[in-house]
Amino acid sequence: MAKLPPALEAAFEHDRRRFLAAFARLLLLRSILYYNLFLPYDFLLLPSTAWLSTFLHLCIVTPFMALAGLVAIRHPSQVLRDSLGALSSILIAGQILVIFCLNTGINANQYQYMTIIVILYTNIIQMLTLRFAMAASAAICTLYVVTLLNSGCPESVRLTGAIMMVTIAFLSLIAKARSEHSDRHRFLRRLQDRMRRHEAENEACRDALTGLSNRRHFDERSAALWRAGDAATPTAIAIIDIDHFKLFNDRYGHQAGDHCIKRVAGAISAALRSQNDLAVRFGGEEFVLLLPDTPLETALQITERIRRAVEVMAIPHEGSLTSPVVTVSIGVAAGTAGVEPVETLLATADQALYKAKRNGRNQVYPPFMTLDHPATHRAALPRPLGG
Repeated sequence: MAKLPPALEAAFEHDRRRFLAAFARLLLLRSILYYNLFLPYDFLLLPSTAWLSTFLHLCIVTPFMALAGLVAIRHPSQVLRDSLGALSSILIAGQILVIFCLNTGINANQYQYMTIIVILYTNIIQMLTLRFAMAASAAICTLYVVTLLNSGCPESVRLTGAIMMVTIAFLSLIAKARSEHSDRHRFLRRLQDRMRRHEAENEACRDALTGLSNRRHFDERSAALWRAGDAATPTAIAIIDIDHFKLFNDRYGHQAGDHCIKRVAGAISAALRSQNDLAVRFGGEEFVLLLPDTPLETALQITERIRRAVEVMAIPHEGSLTSPVVTVSIGVAAGTAGVEPVETLLATADQALYKAKRNGRNQVYPPFMTLDHPATHRAALPRPLGG
């Protein structure tokens, strides 16, 4: 049957390998026990070769079945797993045909039909891939037909046996092909379901307007970060607020306000360094940055780039008491995840935001001083708090 595209086929085989390892663990003892339960049948039907059959069962076939099963449990490659499984079936068929060749009469003629059970076991129970099931079936059918043609059994037994063997092999291989098709189809459905769940989880963690994370996602990520907190690893939190946004909405309307929020969110998102950084819309015109493994100095550099990026966008804000364009004020705090509660860092960042607003807005607090620019932040005159 047609395989999936290479990447999906590799994922399917990885998924199937885990299932087959669990299935092999379940099947191993059962298969060995069931196979050896046929030994009393040898003593009853063909007692003259019963001890030879016992030797073949216990000293050759059973150890090989155990080896194949133990290998399958350890997640081997598909080729190794299926090769050993196919050889197990061929050995079982060989054992039956050896005993058949050493006997004559009606009991021997009935005994050889047990080879048909091996075909069913190979193609339905063993879970071989189709190509290995076909190879094993071809080998068993060939061995069976050749043995039957060279035996002294009646013509009717030969004809019936050959027809039954080929027919059952053919029908069971059709069932195998359909089973593999169904397995791939179920795998694709499971993959689609996982993708839908993942998309739904992502949607549940996203702010509908900006596409940034929401408060729920922040709570989940911060909780996970604090659980895995390292006393030597700093974590920074920044709170970003659009200056005088209420006045912006009053002058330009809520639709323009939403557009402004989305553009500011884009500037914030563009400043993230990796997937470890988290940008969150807390509500209204307020945003929060969660910056793992980030000292205060680095967090101040990141947030200053955001402040400048928003100012450079030059979104008109004629009603602002700070600037003729949209600006943001940012409060930053840094601490150690797992040592200081996240609520403490949020409260410290909120206090820093309040100081940024009291100092004239459109700035980051605490201020970050660089060698090139002793005063990175604009020294705005204090203005009344607008919104």
